[in-house]
Amino acid sequence: MKNRALKWSTLASAILLTACGGGGGGGSSETPFTPKTISGTAVDFYLAGADVDFTNSACKEANPNLKTDENGKFTFKTTANCQETGFIITGGVDTVTKLPFAGELKVKPINYQASSTNEIVATPLTTLQAELPEAEFQNVLSQLGFNLNKDVTTFDPIAEGSNNQQAAVFVLQQILIQLEDSGLTTEQAAKAIQTAAASAPLLTDLGVNTTAVTLIFNTAAQSASDEVKTALEENQAKVEAVTTIINTALTSTGNAKLEDYLTGNPTVIADIQDNIVSASYSELSVANKNIQEIINSRNDARLSVDKNAIDSLAQVKFILNKAITDTDSIKLGFRATAAIGQNGQPETLTAYISNVNVSFDNNIAISKITIPAGAVIEIETTLANSIKGSFEVAQDTEFTGDSISLSDLANKFTALREPYTDYKNLITSSNFVNADVSVFVAPTKYPISATLGLNLGTFSIPNKPATAFSGMTTTGYFTIQ
Repeated sequence: MKNRALKWSTLASAILLTACGGGGGGGSSETPFTPKTISGTAVDFYLAGADVDFTNSACKEANPNLKTDENGKFTFKTTANCQETGFIITGGVDTVTKLPFAGELKVKPINYQASSTNEIVATPLTTLQAELPEAEFQNVLSQLGFNLNKDVTTFDPIAEGSNNQQAAVFVLQQILIQLEDSGLTTEQAAKAIQTAAASAPLLTDLGVNTTAVTLIFNTAAQSASDEVKTALEENQAKVEAVTTIINTALTSTGNAKLEDYLTGNPTVIADIQDNIVSASYSELSVANKNIQEIINSRNDARLSVDKNAIDSLAQVKFILNKAITDTDSIKLGFRATAAIGQNGQPETLTAYISNVNVSFDNNIAISKITIPAGAVIEIETTLANSIKGSFEVAQDTEFTGDSISLSDLANKFTALREPYTDYKNLITSSNFVNADVSVFVAPTKYPISATLGLNLGTFSIPNKPATAFSGMTTTGYFTIQ
């Protein structure tokens, strides 16, 4: 019996060793981790250049500078430590309204490695889901008028929704932004929406229910302080006005999608902008030329610039449509390509400023320009042997005048002087230069008026992902003699 027991014990050990990769050095039988690519979308309308942050710190480390592209899309790969995460998406520009995005989109934590889907869509609906218990959220979703036949975290209202659903999602986001701007937390804003939804749907067959908008703000005001109540009244009027504009647009779309209709009607967009924010940039000039001259210029219809005014090429000036006392923060990008002579080799200068604070003192023109401490300035040229300039501002640096110029920055910051001077000398030493100058502008608080006709574009310096941002842009075509 002992021998038989010994034989069985030896056989069991051999089987165990084989299964565990022992007895001869075989590898582990554990299935190796396989990364999964997740595609994401950020929706107010689509948000370009928005910052995508993770609630899982391991995901943050793996994707430190993740942003949405010009279509509101982003991707990331799961890792062994980044399988389950939520999202908070901020900043960027709404691709339809051209408004800087002043709110945040949230998505609850989901295990994406185990999920059957490879996509995630962040909307104001997912923000509500992240703030409310799941059972309560599903009830609120129905009460709001969204009877969806799919998971809200994969529902793209722009690509899949009806025009009424698109409109309601956009208005819902404006409600959240204005409630929070009035002094409520996101959780308090979600609770006010939840309470009001029990009495009136936001989304109806006729469009967005203005009565529901009013009820949400009235509900929020019931337990608010006097200061918050005053802010709620002001912001309620904004959202009600925008709701009326959106509902009017819905009656005019015909067979077009709401997104396409609005994109093709800058006066309607400007009307939305004027009701959401207190002011907008109604005039821009580049190289001392007004923006319409810049837009109308072409390769075969260039604007003339004297060599003595070469510093003006990389200069931008802002004018508001209303006098205010406030400060806005702006990202700026410049890209100039100069061709020397009729068939000359094009040489490019690219510059990036991560933060410019422009202050207004009860006026429509800039009263003070400040590059704050911590701002990053980059400048590069394609010229052989020209150094690349990179500078982090050590302390707040003020500039006089009402415009931002690369020449002023180069004079102030030594690290930028040589590449800028090399490029400038190349142009001034030649008898004939064609220069194409693109400017990218991304304000944080006040939008570029849609009536100016600028396009939304993406700026970046190659191999420097931190410099990427989406902003309003145009290109001017110049002849320098």
